[in-house]
Amino acid sequence: MKTKKAVRSGFLLAALGMIYGDIGTSPLYVMKYIVKGSGGAQAVSEALVLGSLSLVLWSLLLLATVKGILLLLRADNQGEGGHFALYALVRERGGWLLFPAALGGAALMADSVLTPALSLTAAVEGSGSLPIRAYSGLGTRGTVFLVLILLSVLFLTQGLGSRRTGRFLGPIMLVWFLFIGAAGAVQISGDSTVLRAFDPRVGIRFLFSGSNPVGFALLGLVFLSVTGTEILYANLDFSGRKAITRVWPFVLLCLGLSYLGQGAWLLKQLHDPAGLLTAAADPFFQMLPLSLQVPALLLALAAAWSASQTVVNGSFTLVSEAIRLNLLPALEMRYPSDSILQEYIPSVNFLMWLFSCIAVVVFKSGERMASVYGLMISISMLTTSVMLFVYMRARRPGAGPVSCLILLLGALEVLFLAANLEKLLAGGAVGLLLTLLLFSAMLSWSRGEEIEKRFSSRVPVRDYLTQLSQLRADTDYLKLADNLVYIDSGKETDTVDQAILYSILNRGPKRAQAYWFVTVNTVSEPNLQTYRVETFGTDFLFRLQLDLGYKCSRPLTRYLRDALLDMEKQNLIPIKRKRFFLHEESALGTFHYCVLRRRDSGAESLTLLELWAVRMRNLLQDLAGLREEWYTEEDTNVEVERIPMSLAEAAPIVRIQRLPEDLTSFEKEE
Repeated sequence: MKTKKAVRSGFLLAALGMIYGDIGTSPLYVMKYIVKGSGGAQAVSEALVLGSLSLVLWSLLLLATVKGILLLLRADNQGEGGHFALYALVRERGGWLLFPAALGGAALMADSVLTPALSLTAAVEGSGSLPIRAYSGLGTRGTVFLVLILLSVLFLTQGLGSRRTGRFLGPIMLVWFLFIGAAGAVQISGDSTVLRAFDPRVGIRFLFSGSNPVGFALLGLVFLSVTGTEILYANLDFSGRKAITRVWPFVLLCLGLSYLGQGAWLLKQLHDPAGLLTAAADPFFQMLPLSLQVPALLLALAAAWSASQTVVNGSFTLVSEAIRLNLLPALEMRYPSDSILQEYIPSVNFLMWLFSCIAVVVFKSGERMASVYGLMISISMLTTSVMLFVYMRARRPGAGPVSCLILLLGALEVLFLAANLEKLLAGGAVGLLLTLLLFSAMLSWSRGEEIEKRFSSRVPVRDYLTQLSQLRADTDYLKLADNLVYIDSGKETDTVDQAILYSILNRGPKRAQAYWFVTVNTVSEPNLQTYRVETFGTDFLFRLQLDLGYKCSRPLTRYLRDALLDMEKQNLIPIKRKRFFLHEESALGTFHYCVLRRRDSGAESLTLLELWAVRMRNLLQDLAGLREEWYTEEDTNVEVERIPMSLAEAAPIVRIQRLPEDLTSFEKEE
């Protein structure tokens, strides 16, 4: 029993450290940026404080609690969550769902690069109003420099595995939530006026009243309080729905107390202009006693680190889901932790670090980042609601009230999106451009594959056994390798992609001792290594199906050698070994991989949009690279060969003809 309790407590702590980091650090900057965005200390009034707090609290209740916790977490895909996991559940309901899925995923990816920069900058900027600044000299340049260092360390340590860092972040976030909740409760105990913010009418009246200095744009600032909701769903597989759901009441209570405490502190300063000026600069830190401000700064930095880790993990999950759904090219993935579901993608890690650092250097302050932050997430949240509505209608036909509730939440998200559109003028256009680029890349990759499949065909392997056998024995051609390997996407054991035979027979020809047509199937079991083989009654042609787990990361050559040795033990084939070798396995000979890439020639019937999709797919393939670590080993070569899109015989054309003898230039000269 103690063991089960310990495991349960471990999952709850992991949820705190690795799931709630993003939304948990929002009290650091939400009220501060609402006040600054509304005009600063001179604009602070009871109506502003209570109205803003009411909108924040009800946003947390409706979007984070009702949609994020009660509805979205239940739409899991075999325990996995995330934007694309939801798309995988509903894509059979219509091809049009690809558009909201790709748009929302691209928007979330684009905005995620800003979250670590904003969280860490807001925490570091807390030193600006503390006594530590008097002897640290930390100004704008110092803040930028320190945040760049923190970001670099954050992304450099991703290769260690998120579960290892999560062991430390869990207790830190527990202390953080207890701290912000207690600090807020102390301020509320002195003045209960702030509790009027629980009345939703207070927020609605203020939003549309003349005393609201920024008008409808206030919702864009309020939206910052719920920007971590999508990440909760993306990291569902990390600790599970039960752990996330059980921790949420505690998190919501602490968040509410912190916001209300900051509001109560501001209300207390209304009759003290000097105190109000200081309080409005940073309500979170200023409401704390001087003796707690420096420890609070250190704790805030640790919490911001946790928030950044949450977003990075969510980004890895998001990209890996897009790859599995064939919306992005395959990228190098590593699994440094004990869980096969916690990926580490070096290329994504590098790009997030690069763009986060650029954001810090360009914007220089958390306030300027907040002015553009949230636009892309509001797009992502709205597209998620679209897919969630389809999911509920498809899986639960009788869930009429739930569908109506999702429509209501979607309408609220439309209001947030409209309010965030103002951020386009403040720099949000850059995020929108990045979103559109990613959106275009996903659509092009998906559409390009459809076009390739349309022009490709599969042929029976047995029809070409004679030619391959004769080529293998024909010494007029130099032997390319002992083993020539092609990766095939089909799962049929008796057929092969025509492009592979085209490469062997028409391009070369390519003579080898043995030919391998391999399909790699990735399965959920972490360390599974099984194979199925069809030899067609030969000792030189193998149609191999490899079932490999997520964590199987050895070079493909190793699996082929293992399969070959195992077939020898089972007397399926005799193996002709090399005479001279260093190790027994190297006696199996050299391996040569031929990776086929289709070019747009040979498909003149393509429209302009189809041609664009094919070329974009080729570009993404080139940018993603070969993943040579999947092939490379001693005695191994990797070759990329580009073949025409279509291998079908072209229509008859007019051939060039020789002129009659009496009209040749040679005869004329004579």
